[in-house]
Amino acid sequence: MMLITSAWCRAFGESVGGEAVDLAKRTVSRFLVPVRVTGETVDHYFRKALRSNAWWKLRRESRALLYASRALRVVKSPVLLSILRELFLEIELSTLRGKAVYYGVLVALRQGLREALGDLKKLITLGVGYLNLPLMWRVLG
Repeated sequence: MMLITSAWCRAFGESVGGEAVDLAKRTVSRFLVPVRVTGETVDHYFRKALRSNAWWKLRRESRALLYASRALRVVKSPVLLSILRELFLEIELSTLRGKAVYYGVLVALRQGLREALGDLKKLITLGVGYLNLPLMWRVLG
């Protein structure tokens, strides 16, 4: 199915650029990933990863770090904070809400709806609408 979609995209010259994907990931991170990371937050994302089956998609080192960080009260290290935020982003992108916001940003960029990038409800609406399309009509992946 993806072969047909990618061939169709190449035929019409429609592809998603790297900067659009980066913007989509930054937007998901801005709306869904917390800024302050505590042990409760890490435990919440640990359980969320297990529920959404994202746990097995993470690398072993990432799983070990997430499991070990549950014991911390507050994460103060900027390096550890950035690594944990990236892990949280990966976990959020495996949930329906994360996918909806991600594809909502891509659809908004494609349709020229720049004002929708600041509104979470509009992004979720666009993304869920896109995810409900049949696979054959999905152009963005």
